Amino acid sequence: MSTEGQVTDADNLLHKKVFQIGLNEPEVTILRNDETGENASILFDFGVEIHGSIRLLTAFVDSSQQPVKMRITFGESVTEAMSAIGEKNATNDHAVRDMVVYVPALSDQEWGQTGFRFVRLELLTPMATVRLKSVLAVFIYRDIPYLGSFSCNDELINRIYDTAAYTCHLNMQNMIWDGIKRDRLVWIGDMYLEMLTIRAVFGRQAVLEDSLEFVKDQTPLPGWMNGLPSYSMWWILILWEWYWYTGDGQFLDKQKDYLCSLLRQLCYSVREDGTDNLPDYFLDWPTRNSVSAKSGVRCILRIALATGEKIMDYFHDESLKSLCRTKREYLDRQAEYHENAKQTIAFMALASIMDKEEASKHILSDGINGFSTFFGYYMLKVLSDAGYTAESLDLLKEYYGLMLKEGATTFWEDFHREWAKNSGSIIDLPKNGMTDIHGDYGAYCYSGFRHSLCHGWSSGPVPFLAEQILGIKIDAPGCRKITIQPNLGTLQWARGTYPTPLGMLTVSHKKEKDGAVSTTVDYPAGMDITIMKNYGN
Repeated sequence: MSTEGQVTDADNLLHKKVFQIGLNEPEVTILRNDETGENASILFDFGVEIHGSIRLLTAFVDSSQQPVKMRITFGESVTEAMSAIGEKNATNDHAVRDMVVYVPALSDQEWGQTGFRFVRLELLTPMATVRLKSVLAVFIYRDIPYLGSFSCNDELINRIYDTAAYTCHLNMQNMIWDGIKRDRLVWIGDMYLEMLTIRAVFGRQAVLEDSLEFVKDQTPLPGWMNGLPSYSMWWILILWEWYWYTGDGQFLDKQKDYLCSLLRQLCYSVREDGTDNLPDYFLDWPTRNSVSAKSGVRCILRIALATGEKIMDYFHDESLKSLCRTKREYLDRQAEYHENAKQTIAFMALASIMDKEEASKHILSDGINGFSTFFGYYMLKVLSDAGYTAESLDLLKEYYGLMLKEGATTFWEDFHREWAKNSGSIIDLPKNGMTDIHGDYGAYCYSGFRHSLCHGWSSGPVPFLAEQILGIKIDAPGCRKITIQPNLGTLQWARGTYPTPLGMLTVSHKKEKDGAVSTTVDYPAGMDITIMKNYGN
């Protein structure tokens, strides 16, 4: 907490009190504007990013007892909380974060609903006084337990897992959002990673299914979800992975008509020579309108059609299954080009048109350069699948750990290593000659302060650590069959829990003196467990 202008007894706001205003309030903080013309203000740091609002308990205002005018500015960083609309792309788009309000005496009022860690209060009325009893951050979140967990002998990795899980949790509002300070839309491409995190940490949640159905209902065919063909592909992948986790065939059955029509629509977009007539190739913002983006989307299309074959097995539709397979094979008649974009390289490997060993060499070529919070999970997965688990953990620690070093308590919409050079953290104002890591960076639709510092797609470390390090692989719908294939890399031990529809799965791995890994598993009745030979590097 810091102050400007005439602010008296600011520390009173740190004292524990009854959150009810009364006529006798001896412990207040006084903001006063006088003839000097300098407005009194207080900047609050609530210590962690939250989604919510600000609540003011106000005792008496000045002698006129008329409401005073105050400005409230929310920020995910100190500099955003200190910014004005238009400064470094500071905005009130979607979630208002900069507002002027009237504060009356003897009041208890709440303003705003956005993502923030910092709030600045500024008294605007000239020659006025306001006495504040309490200033509270109101946390709006889904009250659900953290069932899944991960811990190991490396505390930085533990912090990364916990931060990624919390990032996803904040975006589980009335439906699944991508970022808590931006639009309140359900973005399906973002939601694939959120789905993997939800099932690993919170178990089955109706909000996931509600979000899938909401976007479907919002997108009558032949439309594309969120206006993007790739996002309709992601919907298919989420739907199948969610069924594979829950084993709920009834939910999958409800989607049958739309799903089959969507698969046919995707199939009909592929020509016999392997070209296609998709209207857009959005992979992510850094590759927008590039050859690598088109190749990346075509790889996702391959994966979606292969998933369609599995779904048609479930529905016993041999005709559509055959069509999906034929069209997927047609796609292979055209070469794909990655242009050294690591996200495209990862999907070329996941679509089995590039060897994972070759893909790993590209991904490792210059460390975390080219990494992104959106596609980092897929890059790390390819590395670990190819046997580069130690290297993937090093990249995980460097990339996500650098955000933590810069003050992050949730992971960001995007991040690049060079941003941290000569920059202050998000909890400090930049000193002379330093750049502002929040306001001076970002790009495309997220430049400057519009850049979200709590974005659901950045939760990828959770499924990566659960799937690749703990080695939890779902081999049958409803988690009836699980394979445990640990891969510790350079870690000495790792353990965790994973919620399933059958009950809690608990896994523990320890590296012995001879390098062998011993594994213990506690699993619920009705689950068939296979423990594979431990491997790693």
